[in-house]
Amino acid sequence: MNKIVTASLAFALLGAAATPAYAQRPLSTAEPVGWEIAPFYGYRFGGGFDDLDDDDNTDFDLDNAPAYGVLLEFPSGHNTQWQLLYSRQDTELDLGSSLLAPDALDLTIEYFHLGGTYVMDGDRDRPYIGFSFGGTRFSPEDDYDDEVEFSIALLAGIKYRLTEHVGFRFDARLLGTLTQSDSEFFCAGGCVARFEGDGFAQWDFTAGLNFYL
Repeated sequence: MNKIVTASLAFALLGAAATPAYAQRPLSTAEPVGWEIAPFYGYRFGGGFDDLDDDDNTDFDLDNAPAYGVLLEFPSGHNTQWQLLYSRQDTELDLGSSLLAPDALDLTIEYFHLGGTYVMDGDRDRPYIGFSFGGTRFSPEDDYDDEVEFSIALLAGIKYRLTEHVGFRFDARLLGTLTQSDSEFFCAGGCVARFEGDGFAQWDFTAGLNFYL
């Protein structure tokens, strides 16, 4: 991860050196979208399940934690793009004290999504909105089984083009993962959690470099 950040900063500094010359070139407000790749880092909030075995309606809650990943976007029209997303969060699931299991479980959550975005006209700053869908993988510690569930997301953000090939972006996502009601999660001989409900929601805010290919 450190190598990715270092390389991204190096490219950004090289691109910034070309800023004065690029800034003199007028940009059309209707310039078509192109290919872009963006490593990002931010923070993710929310997520949890209702405990099926607890009459007090307690929850299994996820700790808020950083999220990071990469986006690849490529054009599907003048103002539209396809978007491939990989995003990861290393967090902890609070299991409470009533289970015959640890009070908390280290958990990695990964999103693998395909989406579509509409990029609004603009000069250097171009807002966008979009939608994506794909899979959410839950990977717990130790020998518990991974779980993969279907998920969807709503997207919104803004891109700012600093040079011809480098810019910044700020993104917000609402992520919803669908699960079967009254399910068991993270099993290896026995199951750590039994929950009710049809899924859970998370949201994140991220920032990153945007490379125009």
